[in-house]
Amino acid sequence: FVSGRPPNAPRLEVRDFVLKDDGVSQSFDLIPAEELPIRAVLVFDTSGSMKGAKLDRLRAAAESFVEKLGPQDEVALVSFSEEVAWLAPLSREKTSTRVSLLRLRAAGGTSAHDALFAALLIPGSSFRTLVVLFTDGEDNSSWLDEKQLRKFVQRSNSLIHVVSARSDEAATGFGPRYRAPGSSHVKTMRELAEVTGGALVEVDSPARIEAAFTGIIEAMRGRYVLRYDPENPRPGWHRLELQLRSGAGKVRGRTGYWMETR
Repeated sequence: FVSGRPPNAPRLEVRDFVLKDDGVSQSFDLIPAEELPIRAVLVFDTSGSMKGAKLDRLRAAAESFVEKLGPQDEVALVSFSEEVAWLAPLSREKTSTRVSLLRLRAAGGTSAHDALFAALLIPGSSFRTLVVLFTDGEDNSSWLDEKQLRKFVQRSNSLIHVVSARSDEAATGFGPRYRAPGSSHVKTMRELAEVTGGALVEVDSPARIEAAFTGIIEAMRGRYVLRYDPENPRPGWHRLELQLRSGAGKVRGRTGYWMETR
C-alpha cells in the first residue's frame, strides 16, 4: 500500500513510482484504492483505565468511522482487557458493530498483543484489510511477546494503524505498568504499524480520538495498491523500497513481506 495524495493533487500513475524488492526493480500494476472495498477490524482497549470520558469518546469516534464506510465495505469489532473478545463479526451490515459499541465496558488489564494477533487471523481477501487498534496502556496480560507478534505481523497482508492515548494510572490499579509517552510499548506499536505501511498516532486528550480516526479513514480513500509478481521469488523476508521517481514528496508503504516456502 502507498500513502494517499492530497485532495487536490493529480492522480499518480505507474511511471511515477519506483519499486524495489530486495534491491531489484519491479514491474507492477497500480490500482486506485477506491476500486477496492475495505475490511475494517476495530480493536479496542477496554481495560480499567478506559473508564469515563475516554471510553465515551472512543465510542463516538468509532461511530463516526463506521458512518464513513461505504456500502461495500465491511467492519468488525474486537475488544480486549485481560481477555480478547470478538464482539461483532465482519459484515457489510453495520448494525451489529454499532450495538456492540454500546456494550463496551472498561475493566481489568491490557492484552494488546493478543488482540492484534486475533485481528490478523481473519482469512485473506481481495478486500483491503485495515486493522485500527486503540490502546491507552502498556501490555500487561498478553501471552504473546513482542518478538512473536512481530513475526506474525510480517506475514500478514493487513494494514495496521494504531491510536495511542495516555492512561490515567490512578484509575487503573495497575500503576507503573501503564505506559508513559515515549515508552517501549509505544515504540513497539509504532514499529509494527510501519512494517505494514501504517502509522501510530498519539492523542493527548479524549477529544482528539475522533480526529485520529477520521484521519485514518480519509487516508484510506486516497491510497493505492501496487500489485506485482516478484522477479526473485525466494522464501523468507523481502525488503521493499518505494519512492517517487521525481524524488519529491514522501510515500508510505510496507517495509517488506514474508514469502513462505512453496
